[in-house]
Amino acid sequence: MKGDKKMAEIRQGETLEMENLMSFRGKVRQQELEKLGNDLELQVKTSGAERVGYPITVTYGIEGDLIDVEVLLPINKRVPSTGKYVFKEKLLITNALMVKHVGNPAGLQAACDELNKHIMENKLVPITVGYNVTRKVDMINPNNTEIDVYVGISPNIL
Repeated sequence: MKGDKKMAEIRQGETLEMENLMSFRGKVRQQELEKLGNDLELQVKTSGAERVGYPITVTYGIEGDLIDVEVLLPINKRVPSTGKYVFKEKLLITNALMVKHVGNPAGLQAACDELNKHIMENKLVPITVGYNVTRKVDMINPNNTEIDVYVGISPNIL
């Protein structure tokens, strides 16, 4: 509901670790993202692998109508990189802040804003952008969607 605003729980010292990921990194228009996801999934199937999780998305920047994005798709085995799709053996982010967003994906920005506010107020030094890890998708009720956002934090004290 509109008036119901709950604070997101921010956890420290978290680790994001995943293996066997097919990746795309590039600049695309917002309306091309769904096609990109479908193409990535087709590439995985063509290579003889299977998707074993939801895509992880990373936004590095926005320039006009272009989004500099990385999409990582967890798969069940090692496959060769082909063209614009690169196989990554492992993704590891340690000493991360993590905020869990439960609700409509359209509200994810509010959780990210809270995470950024926490970083600023505590004078933390991020060393990665946010990695959006979808944990649960409910096509019938999008308000049941769960997305964890991880940001790697420098352990250095400056």
